[in-house]
Amino acid sequence: MIYEIKVNELAEEFGVHRNTIRNWINSGALPAQEGPGRRYQIQWEDYKRLCDKFGREPRIAPEPNNKTEAPSLPKNESALPSVRLGLKTNPLYSQPAMADICLTCGSCAGACPISGVDDLDPRKIIRMAFLGLDEELLASDWPWKCTMCGKCEVVCPMNVEILQLMRRIRSRRDRDKVPAAIQKGVVTCLEKGNNLGIPKDDFIILLKELGEELAESSCPGFVTPIDVRGARMLVTVNSKQPFAEPESLTWWWKIFHAAGESWTISSENWEGVNWGIYSGDYSAMRTMAERIIDNIERLNCTALLLPECGHAYYATRYALEHWFPESLNQFKIYTVFDLLLEYLQEKRITLSPVVHNKLVTFNDSCNYGRKSLKTFGHGYFEEARSLTQACCTKYVDLIPDREENYCCGAGGGAWASPFGAERVFHGRIKARQISESGAKLVITSCQNCKDQLEKSLNREFNLNIEVQFLWELVAKALVKPEEARQP
Repeated sequence: MIYEIKVNELAEEFGVHRNTIRNWINSGALPAQEGPGRRYQIQWEDYKRLCDKFGREPRIAPEPNNKTEAPSLPKNESALPSVRLGLKTNPLYSQPAMADICLTCGSCAGACPISGVDDLDPRKIIRMAFLGLDEELLASDWPWKCTMCGKCEVVCPMNVEILQLMRRIRSRRDRDKVPAAIQKGVVTCLEKGNNLGIPKDDFIILLKELGEELAESSCPGFVTPIDVRGARMLVTVNSKQPFAEPESLTWWWKIFHAAGESWTISSENWEGVNWGIYSGDYSAMRTMAERIIDNIERLNCTALLLPECGHAYYATRYALEHWFPESLNQFKIYTVFDLLLEYLQEKRITLSPVVHNKLVTFNDSCNYGRKSLKTFGHGYFEEARSLTQACCTKYVDLIPDREENYCCGAGGGAWASPFGAERVFHGRIKARQISESGAKLVITSCQNCKDQLEKSLNREFNLNIEVQFLWELVAKALVKPEEARQP
């Protein structure tokens, strides 16, 4: 007799984690064969031995004539109650018509790199929301394993807003059940002005020391501009950089110095990363955006440059358009692409393409690319390639790229989440893209992408690549002003 069951069901039956069941199967401790529909087929004798080991009664038993019988429900279970549909207040879905618009065609599931992992399927999530299975969705880890990359929406023929639903599910979860690292970052930022709780005095000392080192090494006369009133541009900071990679701040500083930019950093509430969008905490998201406006007004700046954790530009502009639309006329918002192209086109900086001799490719950010295209009407695709190719002689695009590019697997808070195995699995397609391109230097505009490519996928898939920020590439290709003036 053969017992056919899913890993999740067997894990629940024996009170262990599903990965434990997989380990038993992979090691041969539980002989099993893969069956249809992600099920496993187990011989009755092997199943019985497992039951005996754990002191459990088998859920099924062979009849005396050894005829095979379909598994029956345990004695302590009864048929599931019928789902009663009725009017709901504050439902997860925003447009009831979407229940009819979704064709369950499977395009979203086919495009999602993590579809099928732990039974995750965008179609299933949509149907559960419309059927009122809110509690089941809120208890599920599906929305947190999703990177919110938007690939599903690009291929959806009916324009179902899947990401809005996923954000709404995240926002409804109890805050103490949000992935700990993400929730801690939000709370710390609200309390101390940055995600990692770096004290003000330590931050100022670090900025001054980095400025002094830069003045001695390559930028004579450089002084880190902190709280400079009347500077043209306020520059926010990703707290990970001063905490773990302080030297990376100076790539931008070298560019500013060469371009003769008037800029400043605030000594308080300087965080440019907005993890409120990760956790679904819209109140926190609004507060963090409002602090940026306060700093601009306090320092009398007329422009804003956002750093990148991957989402900083998208989250801040989204917040400004929704809660502070008047601010869009108050100051100019620069993306990293806008500012670098402006410097290049106005000849405020000069770049040498011969500094880099490796085959180079650019990894499109989901937030700067397809999500900005859908939300704001413009995705930064060609700008990225113009800047990259101005710094190198050998360039190749990934396939597919631009709007149809695959997420690296670290977005939507996934890099800080506890689902490491899922994150690596998600990134397998990105790793294959890079490997097939032959590129040895990958350029990105996203901190999460850089971390995932450099520290995870590079090792997991033996890519043997170097990863740089776009502004790092530009800073290394800078031609000194005196050299640029020579005929």
